[in-house]
Amino acid sequence: MNPSRIRLLLLLFLLCGATLIVHQFSLLQQARFTAEEDVLYLPRASALKTLSLGHRELFADLIFVRAIIYFGGEMHGARQYRWLENYLDTIVELDPHWRTPYRWAGIATMYNGQTITNERVLASSHFLVLGSKQFPRDWELPFMLGCNYLFELKSNNPAEREAWQRQGGDWIRHAALVGGGPSYVPLLAATIMTKTGRAEAAIHHLEEILHTTGDEATRKEVENRLRSLHSKMDFELETRNRTQFEAEWRATVPYAPEDFFVAVGMPSSPRLDWRWLVENN
Repeated sequence: MNPSRIRLLLLLFLLCGATLIVHQFSLLQQARFTAEEDVLYLPRASALKTLSLGHRELFADLIFVRAIIYFGGEMHGARQYRWLENYLDTIVELDPHWRTPYRWAGIATMYNGQTITNERVLASSHFLVLGSKQFPRDWELPFMLGCNYLFELKSNNPAEREAWQRQGGDWIRHAALVGGGPSYVPLLAATIMTKTGRAEAAIHHLEEILHTTGDEATRKEVENRLRSLHSKMDFELETRNRTQFEAEWRATVPYAPEDFFVAVGMPSSPRLDWRWLVENN
C-alpha cells in the first residue's frame, strides 16, 4: 500500500478517535448541569429571529425538540418545569403558524405529574387561546380549552364556577360550529348550555349544527336532541302556565270549581268614572 495513503488512513483514524473522546467528554460535562441551568442559555425570541437569518421555522423545530427533552428530564427529576413556558413562548413566537406546539403546550403545562392548580390550568389555556386564534377552523384546540374551564378550574365561589361553566360551554360550542370533531361535541355543548339555564340558546345552537353539518350520524343525533329539548321546554311552559292558573284561581274564586273560573275568567279591574267625580263636587 502506498505510504502516503497509510499515513492518511492513520490520520483519519486518529481524528475519529479524538472526536469520540471529545464527544464523550462533552456528554460528561453536560450531565453535570441541571435542567434549569441548561435552559438559561436560551436566547430571547427577538435575538433568535435575527440569528435565524430567515429560517425561523428551523429554529422553532430545534427548540421544540429541546423543550421535549427538557420536559422529559423534569418528569423524571424535580418536576419543577421552571423554564417550560419560556421554551413554549419562544417556539410559538418564532413559528406562530405551527399547530403542534400549541396542542402540546396545552397538555404539558398541566398534565406533567404535578398537582393541577388553577395557575397551571390558566397557563394551558393561554397557549390554547393563542392556537385557536391562529387556527380558527380547528375544533380540537377550543374543545380542549372548553374542557379546561368545565373540568379543571376549581373554586368555592358559586358565581365564579357558573361563569367558568358558561365560558367552557361557549368554547365547546365554538368547537362544534367549526366542525370536524366527533358527533358528541355539539351535543355536549347543548347539554352544558341547558344546564347553565340557556335552553333556548341550546336549541338555537343545535339548529345551527343541523343546517351546517354534512355528517348523517351527527344530523340524526342532533334531531333527536332537538326533539327532546322542545318536549322539555313545552312541558316546562305547560307547568308554569298551570301554576299561574292555579294561583289566579285560588286568589279570585277559590270556592268555585275550576271550570267556572275558566268560563268567567279574571274579574275586570274597577274603572274610575270621572263624570261621577265632577257631579259630586
